[in-house]
Amino acid sequence: MPKLPESKRRPWQPKKPKQARLNPNSDFYNSKQWRSLRNYYIQRNPLCEACQRQKPSKVTGGQVVDHIKPINMGGEHLKLDLSNLQTLCHPCHNSKSGKEGWEYRKKNKKK
Repeated sequence: MPKLPESKRRPWQPKKPKQARLNPNSDFYNSKQWRSLRNYYIQRNPLCEACQRQKPSKVTGGQVVDHIKPINMGGEHLKLDLSNLQTLCHPCHNSKSGKEGWEYRKKNKKK
C-alpha cells in the first residue's frame, strides 16, 4: 500500500528557511540583560495585565513581557525601564502588536 507524504510540500517547491524574523532589535532581545530582566519581571508579575484591566475577575497567566511604548516607535531609551514593561498573555500581546503594526504602517504610508 502506498504511503502518504510526510509533509504537504511538493517536491518542486523550494524549502523555506526556518529562522526567526530578523530586525534591528534582534541583538537586544537575545542579550543576557534583556533575558534576565524579562525573567525578573515575569516572576514579579505573573498574570496578564491587559486581562486584569479589562476584566478584573479574569485571571490569565502571562507568557510575554512587552514594552508599553515599543522600541521601534520611540521607546529606545526605555528598553530596560521597568515602568515601560507589562506582562501579557499571547492573545493580548498579538492584539496589541497587531494594532501597533497597523498604526506604524498607516503613519509611514502618509509620508
